[in-house]
Amino acid sequence: MADQDPIRDALTKAGTSLLRTLGIILLIIIVPIVLMAAAGMLFFALGVTIDH
Repeated sequence: MADQDPIRDALTKAGTSLLRTLGIILLIIIVPIVLMAAAGMLFFALGVTIDH
């Protein structure tokens, strides 16, 4: 079954690139949300409000 090796190789490469792309998208989406949540918790913890 030597014919399946190139196909399996291509599928593996496609899968890793897809996972990498999904990971980057997740980072782009999740990191700002986490930062905003952390900033919000800090503001609440410090008692800083917008309308004084």
